[in-house]
Amino acid sequence: MPASHSVISSSGISTASSKGDIRTLQERLHELLSRLADVTDVVKNWSEAADDSVHLRTTSKLIKHLQETIKAIHRVEGVVKTDDLLRKSLQDCSIPLDLLELMDYGSGLNPDCFSRELLREALGQLAGLKRRKLALERLGAAVEAGLKKREIEEQATNSQEARSKKKAGGVKREREEKTADDDVDEPSSKKSA
Repeated sequence: MPASHSVISSSGISTASSKGDIRTLQERLHELLSRLADVTDVVKNWSEAADDSVHLRTTSKLIKHLQETIKAIHRVEGVVKTDDLLRKSLQDCSIPLDLLELMDYGSGLNPDCFSRELLREALGQLAGLKRRKLALERLGAAVEAGLKKREIEEQATNSQEARSKKKAGGVKREREEKTADDDVDEPSSKKSA
């Protein structure tokens, strides 16, 4: 096998058949990584303002960078497709599991976006819990005030009943005393007659 036909790189991948193809692939991969970095920057710096014009400009910028990224991917594919030996060696290349796990982070979402949305959701749930707690505290205060009012009304009613009973008991005693006095004053002969 000629030396120019297959070259083993430092990563262990059998690469393109010539140094020109290797350099071209490296340039295209570098370009692709730069475009991906541009897309990542746009997403990371996405304004959360409510202004539609800001979102329109940011979305337009994102779409432009995505289109450039797609073109860079097609250029890398073009280099890989033209060299069968390179394509075969890339297909045979082992990918470390930890790299695959990093790609699956956040169900395929950008980790920054995923964590930002997760934090926003958690803060929303916390705000809901605070509102419920406040409502329950208000309800508890209203119930407590109602129980105190009821207790005061019962005490007032009980004291009025006690006064009424006292007055009624006093009048009854006076009547009983009066009848007892009348019984004592009258001679027994009148009572039998």
